[in-house]
Amino acid sequence: MARLRTSILLLTAGLALSACQTMSSVGSGISSGVSSVTGWAPTFLGPYRPDVHQGNIITKEMVEQLRPGMTREQVRFMLGTPLLVSEFHKDRWDYAYYLNPRKGAVQNRKLTVFFKDNKLDTFNSDTMPEEVLADVLILGPDARRKPRQAPRQQEKAPEIQTPAPGREPAN
Repeated sequence: MARLRTSILLLTAGLALSACQTMSSVGSGISSGVSSVTGWAPTFLGPYRPDVHQGNIITKEMVEQLRPGMTREQVRFMLGTPLLVSEFHKDRWDYAYYLNPRKGAVQNRKLTVFFKDNKLDTFNSDTMPEEVLADVLILGPDARRKPRQAPRQQEKAPEIQTPAPGREPAN
């Protein structure tokens, strides 16, 4: 009798828990809520996948500050160390940025800077994000929110005791 009760309890629990996650056809991908690795396991059972950021993040504002005639040091100060400096093309610096988020599409951005006589000559750039959007790429969607300020506490005025008329102040 106890064995039958245990079997019924396990069967009921299994049926109840199977409704917690919907399953789709095998290999339909992460977007359907099913892991593409195993084909049947729900994604919440899968491993944690962090966002992968590689390279230099260059913003639209940084590109707008580039001016022909800038020295290599000025460009390096503004944009950071280039990701690629070729031995065969010493007058060309490449800045690349790669983002593979755990959810969403992979993003690639590239900026190429050309020098002539150690001065900035020209540059080619993909469309770069504005600084606020770059912060969101790195810090996540919470970066747009302004930090909450602690409520201001009212300062109490110092208590000054004044003697009653006709009395001497107590020392």
